[in-house]
Amino acid sequence: MAMQVKEPRRGRATALVEGLVKTSDRARGKKSNLTKTSKTGQVRFFSRFLLVTLLICLGSIVWLSQTSTLVSLGYDIARMEKQKAELDIAAQRLQSQIADYESLSRIEDEAKSKLGMVPASKTIYVKIPASQPDSTPPASTNPNLAPTTEWWKDLVEMLPQQATATPTATPGK
Repeated sequence: MAMQVKEPRRGRATALVEGLVKTSDRARGKKSNLTKTSKTGQVRFFSRFLLVTLLICLGSIVWLSQTSTLVSLGYDIARMEKQKAELDIAAQRLQSQIADYESLSRIEDEAKSKLGMVPASKTIYVKIPASQPDSTPPASTNPNLAPTTEWWKDLVEMLPQQATATPTATPGK
């Protein structure tokens, strides 16, 4: 019995000729072309299957890599948030210590115990006049010092003088 393989549809004449060639080859004892085409078809199928399988494996590896990266980054974020919370607590504790050190009662106790200071027994008030006297003493009364001048006046004198022309009125015509 001859086994027929379905091939792509071709013209009837081509199929008839191929069928005649196959039967004549069988009659002569030659191997048919049918086994060669089926082997090449199997090789093509296997190579395509292998290619698709490799692409699926590659995609899976990329997906797993991205997923594991995201998970590890999530753990890193959680660890850093915990560390930030601990640092915030430490900063609040330090702010509290600073407030304790700046309190006036603590400063007074430290001054009494470590420095031997005592509160003042007598308070002296000094009155300062509200207005300055009209005449101010010269800046320097020492004759050995060089006389001081205002430096900016010297600078202004060095600048070239520009003649300022006053516009003259011309009689209207």
